Amino acid sequence: MPHPYRLAFGSCSHPFLPQPLWPIISSRQPTAFIWGGDAIYADRYNGLNWTAVGLHRRSTAVETEEGGSSSSSSWTITFPPPSVHLEATPDVIRGWYERQLEVEGYKQFLEGFDIMSNNYDDDMGMTKIHIKPFIFGTIDDHDYGQNNGDTFFLYTRKDITYQYKKESNLAFMDFVYAGIEGDEAECTLHEADEKHPCGSIEEEVVGSFTQRKGGRSKHRDPMYQRSLDGKGVYGVQLFDFARKVNVDDGNNVFGGGKWVPEHEAMIDPDVIDKVSTNDTIVNYSTTHSVAVFALDVRSNKTPWPKGKHHVNIPNSTKSSSSSSTSMEVPALDFLGAEQWKWFQAALANSHARVNIIVSGLQVHTDRFPNDGNVVEEWSKFPESRDMLYDMILNSGVRSPLLISGDVHMSQFLRKDCVRSMDVQKMNDKATKSQQPKKRSLIEVTTSGMTHSWGTSFSSQPKHHTWPLWPYSYLVSRTFMTICHLVCPWNEIIISRKQMGREADSAQLNGPNGKQYYLGLNFAELEFDFEHYDDDNTTSHNGAVTVRIFGKKENEPPKLEARWTFDELSGVTTLPGMMARVQDFVSLGKGTSDWICVPYRGLPSALHDYAAIVIQSVVFFILFFLPHMVVVGTVIIIRRLWLKMTSRTHLTERRRNGEANANGHTLAMEFKKKE
Repeated sequence: MPHPYRLAFGSCSHPFLPQPLWPIISSRQPTAFIWGGDAIYADRYNGLNWTAVGLHRRSTAVETEEGGSSSSSSWTITFPPPSVHLEATPDVIRGWYERQLEVEGYKQFLEGFDIMSNNYDDDMGMTKIHIKPFIFGTIDDHDYGQNNGDTFFLYTRKDITYQYKKESNLAFMDFVYAGIEGDEAECTLHEADEKHPCGSIEEEVVGSFTQRKGGRSKHRDPMYQRSLDGKGVYGVQLFDFARKVNVDDGNNVFGGGKWVPEHEAMIDPDVIDKVSTNDTIVNYSTTHSVAVFALDVRSNKTPWPKGKHHVNIPNSTKSSSSSSTSMEVPALDFLGAEQWKWFQAALANSHARVNIIVSGLQVHTDRFPNDGNVVEEWSKFPESRDMLYDMILNSGVRSPLLISGDVHMSQFLRKDCVRSMDVQKMNDKATKSQQPKKRSLIEVTTSGMTHSWGTSFSSQPKHHTWPLWPYSYLVSRTFMTICHLVCPWNEIIISRKQMGREADSAQLNGPNGKQYYLGLNFAELEFDFEHYDDDNTTSHNGAVTVRIFGKKENEPPKLEARWTFDELSGVTTLPGMMARVQDFVSLGKGTSDWICVPYRGLPSALHDYAAIVIQSVVFFILFFLPHMVVVGTVIIIRRLWLKMTSRTHLTERRRNGEANANGHTLAMEFKKKE
């Protein structure tokens, strides 16, 4: 039986907290582990910014197509108060990465594991081989070195680059390449130039030297070259699970022998630009391959707006023209023009059967409050998110799947999308019988490898030890559980087995209701490229099973879902959509190519407002009321103590006064007798 085709994903890991997940990840024997952000917490917590709390009016200037401008205003609620963190220096960042590399569980995972498999060399039958997992990923704010960080200074908002952006990017690249032997030695084989110490990308790609660990070299990695140029940490890696590797060759163990080097995959545009080749040749299986795109939402992100901000003309956010040498992007953006251009070209180059897009921030969600300084997500920059949807759906890549982190819990999310030009048909009586085809876009959030809403929302170690841990645990789990109960959050997938809606839940193997998990977790994606129905007779073109595992070994997954490649690609319609026609029509007034709505429809305004009120009340009761009670109790005890001590002093003074008076009387009597 072939070794299972698996990739593992995780995010939000604090090196100074217990890390119980690594033995479980190792036992699942994935080909690769992909970091989704916050592999470390290098910035330092420095309290809450209470001055930011309040209701703020924000003005927006919008350029029109005619060259004029119009303005509008909206109100933004900032609550709870955003946290204040001190930025990390390069030495601090590297020190935290070194600490993570010293974690015993992670160190053992990097060393690899033995498997018995016959899908490496058919002539040798079942063979015992040693696998070293491929490490890849991207960053979020805490490993970037700046909480809620962006490409500008956090507090001064000056139009200058974040001073440690490049150093932070390079530190992450050194971290993911830790344990790759021979990389530094190979650097001396290339003639160094001023810009790239190990030669140009072209020289490295076409050179005859092959590293003995599967051909992977940091100095050949275009992602490293972009980091060296200060462009950010973004890239793409390809895994071909149909590759046969000679077990006697030293290249077989790295990434399970399934990783395809960049110059063979020919997906990364920066590799193609440097190498003259026939791009019509595909050097990997188009039926058994998985491409993983890692996006950097920090290094080129614009700051969260405060006060007046500017939005580009609507047509400037279009991305359908791939021939343009420049790309207009929204003024409020996550990726930056160069990364957008790279991503569009990389998607066009991919012939993989499954295409996974990794983002440090959630994409589908739209949470309260609507201030990105408090809750970060793609919806806070709606033009940028629309551009992401358009780019993925217009690219035609097969089986796109979003992976995100950041929020310290796991969720299965879904949006259904329709082309903007077809939205009017949905509301037109004459064409209602010809409903346009809908595309479903799935997002899997996995976050919280060392701390989560089910253990303690805080990354600070003091909240995970006595005496603060019981309170932190109670507040975290109670608050987020209530949020999932009362908030609409209609993009979260629901299992409706208890309601007799098998069509909605046949692909799910998790708890009834909303598919989320608050405990420590990581995600596993297992690919079945020759998928069969339960009767083991009907063959499909494949499926992916997503599992969320907790911290206890030998336990079944906390969440599990399966989607066929046809469902992810839009070839067949994913069942269970409950969005109304009016939901698409109400959002179809913009300029994006696709309109994407939560698959359970847009929530009512009443439900939204009621949920906000309940959230605020619960937050006040859980977070502030106990502090007020403690402070009030301390004040009362102090006053009682002062009263008691003052009475004691008064009584002593009276006693002393009476004693003095008695002494004076005796003295007078004694004098009279004399």
